[in-house]
Amino acid sequence: MIIGSESETIEFKLTTGEKNEAMEAIAAILNKHCRGTLYFGVDDTGFVRGQQISDSTKKDISRKISDSIEPRITPSIEVLTIEERTIIKVTFSGHNRPYAVNGKYLVRTGTENRRMSPDELKRLVKNDDYSSKWEEELTDKTIDDLDDEALKDFYQSAKDSGRLSMKEYNKDKLLTIIDVIKDGYVKNGGYALFGKNAKVGLKLASYATNNKVTFTDLKLLEGNIYNLVGDALDYVLNRINWRSEIGSRKRKEIPEIPERALREIIVNAFAHADYETIPEIEIGIHPGKIEIYNPGSFPDDLTPLDFISRNLPSYKRNPLILDVLFRSRDVEKSGTGFQRVNDYCKQQNVTWDFRKEAYGFFFEFIRTNVLINVQINAELTETEQVIFNLIQNNEGITKAEMAVRIGKSEKTVQRIISSLIKKCVVEREGSNKSGKWKVRKE
Repeated sequence: MIIGSESETIEFKLTTGEKNEAMEAIAAILNKHCRGTLYFGVDDTGFVRGQQISDSTKKDISRKISDSIEPRITPSIEVLTIEERTIIKVTFSGHNRPYAVNGKYLVRTGTENRRMSPDELKRLVKNDDYSSKWEEELTDKTIDDLDDEALKDFYQSAKDSGRLSMKEYNKDKLLTIIDVIKDGYVKNGGYALFGKNAKVGLKLASYATNNKVTFTDLKLLEGNIYNLVGDALDYVLNRINWRSEIGSRKRKEIPEIPERALREIIVNAFAHADYETIPEIEIGIHPGKIEIYNPGSFPDDLTPLDFISRNLPSYKRNPLILDVLFRSRDVEKSGTGFQRVNDYCKQQNVTWDFRKEAYGFFFEFIRTNVLINVQINAELTETEQVIFNLIQNNEGITKAEMAVRIGKSEKTVQRIISSLIKKCVVEREGSNKSGKWKVRKE
């Protein structure tokens, strides 16, 4: 049986023994059309020959694509049976051009994959903007697949902020106004924002040290952006220090990191993430910093300092998602987000830092008022500091749990705790079974 012919978006390979050539075809097609399909088990004429497929075949192809093509893509890999012959169908897409395969930049011309000239590569980089096309693509979801409670909450927030002029809530009208639906189907960006079963990932963790070695708490959440923003902010605010400030009328509780700055960076991470690769936003609470990871590359030639000092316009990877978050006053579109964060932090003498990586961006709020009393009154060894941080983040933690966290025996943990008690750093309240630890701050 013949299933078609090769084209600028379709490639046939006889067997998976041609994986290297297949990777070149994928990169070349992406650089020309941003999407395509590749078949293993089909000859050049389009005739289905079939091939042997083991349990590991799909994994091997996925690994090969991940190792060979940059920026990374997440393909769909299926095993099909046609006239009792099995073939593999690889569907792929990506808008983060240019794509390289083992360091080479190729482009599709007809059914051939040729190396791009320096001028072609420059033009592609120049003409392919920072924004993603993914969010405008349609899903197979309808309005019934969207989270009604999240939409109602968004409606009220956007209305209260003056950025939505709707007198009464109407789901159909709202979705049309915010442009997340087309021809009865929800766009990728709309489903990521409000989908009932959206798969946006959020990793929330508290660590015993400033390294990601020993965690004291870990939560892995999955859902839509609108709900996850609130989950992320609540997690941080419930685990940082607060101080009381007594004014003329009432007492005011102030977090060690400005809440508005935290919200700005958290929302920024969701608004500018690269959603083509099924991303996971990460928030890590360390003794000396709050770290927020955005799985979307930062513009190569810029840093947050440039947006502060040069008053640059915003680079919008996901304009649709950004617009919706803007309407609910979660984020500003003008490119002044880093300026506002910097101003909020200056008001509370909070410093911050950042780190750019190939596929992501880290923003760090530096914590300077953590464990000050302990550091003044007692010198702790490295292992004592780890155990202390475990107790501080979870007063109900058991010695057995601490032993697992640090990879030591319970006897070793008990010895360290005894030392902390002697140094008047921690104490035990209640019985060993039902009691809890208490950090001594005096």
